[in-house]
Amino acid sequence: MKQEETAGTVTETRRRKTRVYSAKEKIQAVLSLWSGRRNASALMKELHVPWGILNGWEKRALTGILMALDPKWKQREEGPLSLPGRLERLMEQTVNPEPPVVTPVDPQS
Repeated sequence: MKQEETAGTVTETRRRKTRVYSAKEKIQAVLSLWSGRRNASALMKELHVPWGILNGWEKRALTGILMALDPKWKQREEGPLSLPGRLERLMEQTVNPEPPVVTPVDPQS
């Protein structure tokens, strides 16, 4: 936040205006990223959002997809579908998160 002094002693706090994106805009952004039509850098510049926001949209979209589908559902044997590597890694992290590393504490100390 930036502070400006106006009229000597009055201090004003100016905030950057935050843009609220609709669900449709978020879906379009995530699908264009997953389909490979755009890369993350171009989307971040176009939408004026940081990488963390875009990554959060991706994670929520993937979680929603996984929750909506039955985990025992089998894909028809028409041939394997290949997903972009970025999406494969994100899906793997969501489905099988790494357990936190716990260091043992020495009771003698």
